[in-house]
Amino acid sequence: MIIDLHLHTNALSSDSSIDPEDAVIEAKRVGLDGICFTEHNRVWRADDVARISSKLDFPVLRGIEVDTVEGHVLVFGLYRDFDGIIRLPELRQWVDEVGGVIIAAHPLKGFRAFGVAELQLTPEQASKRKIFHDVDAVECFSGRSTDAENRLTQNAAEMLNLEAVGGSDAHVLDDIGNCVTIFDNRIMSDVDLIRELKEGNFRGAYLRRCEEET
Repeated sequence: MIIDLHLHTNALSSDSSIDPEDAVIEAKRVGLDGICFTEHNRVWRADDVARISSKLDFPVLRGIEVDTVEGHVLVFGLYRDFDGIIRLPELRQWVDEVGGVIIAAHPLKGFRAFGVAELQLTPEQASKRKIFHDVDAVECFSGRSTDAENRLTQNAAEMLNLEAVGGSDAHVLDDIGNCVTIFDNRIMSDVDLIRELKEGNFRGAYLRRCEEET
């Protein structure tokens, strides 16, 4: 299954212009098999997601993008809103208590301001950043990161033996499906998603961006 694990909508994220139902329609159009709403520090109600999923006959999953001192992370399985910034080790404890998963989101995107080449950061140096620790996997294919940032992230994650996922981090409709996670098994619920993430039955990939470049 091809799923976009990182997507924001205008229902709960003020910086997104994407209508939730339009997100599903676009996901279908570009060939995805599911999407995940991961709003900034706010989580969707289960019945609201179920309503959209049922109405449009398409798997819609839910997570949350949490601001931590160490950087942004995607959290699956912990369903609560957050006020302010939390430390990643504390979040790790809460997620472990509910059997959830934490994924480092676009961990090197901040280097856009300086340029990876200018910093001459090595994968070994990048891997020492705290955002790579206390997580279960890494968003190595991010729609809002440059190709150089994604390559460096991939190399750092490989050094740390962390699995790679993909997500568009879409805030506008056209970005949906730029980067995706391809799962070996069928996923129809949040429980399925967490199980497959824990078992490592997936890989991150480019989808639309790769197609447009060829």
